[in-house]
Amino acid sequence: MIANQEVVVSEATTESRYLRGDLNFEDALREVTGVDIGRDQLVQILKSLHTANPAGPALSEHDARVLTDAGFTACPAAATAARVDRDIRMANLVATSLSIADAAVRLGVTPARIRQRIADGTLWVFDSGRNRLLPPAQFTDSGAVPHLDKVMPHIPKDLHPLTVQTLLTQPQSSLVVDGRPVSIVAWLTGSAGTPEEIEIVVGVLAAVEWESA
Repeated sequence: MIANQEVVVSEATTESRYLRGDLNFEDALREVTGVDIGRDQLVQILKSLHTANPAGPALSEHDARVLTDAGFTACPAAATAARVDRDIRMANLVATSLSIADAAVRLGVTPARIRQRIADGTLWVFDSGRNRLLPPAQFTDSGAVPHLDKVMPHIPKDLHPLTVQTLLTQPQSSLVVDGRPVSIVAWLTGSAGTPEEIEIVVGVLAAVEWESA
């Protein structure tokens, strides 16, 4: 009897446990997103929802297309969920990105050198309030992703930071290692950085630029 009870508990979904009162909202979000969402971040998300212009587009074109493909275009809850999901991912990106000073320490160079690399496009940066932040996918624990400086100038400058982070870290069908698609970061890390290998990645980025045009 105890074993059966344990199975029921283990199969309970986050949603059902939240509805029963076994989880508070912050813990439920943490389970679903894998991100530790604090109240300060939740306040920012609430502000984002509160200040959204109901007369304008509530979602990006990408989010709207995803909802349309899933058949959720007429569901206000789905649109709100998409906005909250985007805000959570953005808050997590801001929290994990490197400042110019942090990037300088990571690469063992001066902040001036980091600014120079930002200017020549070999590092990607975005503005968050008064801060300029560099998405973490560009870095390893001890430096920069190998050969990334050869492909970063090909990333469109008008992409959203979340798109850049996803583009670098999600498997791409054109990048295959041992029969499995890998991310741009994984491809570059495992490559010798030959012109042919770099050109394949540039082709992936060119497709993204064409799709976003």
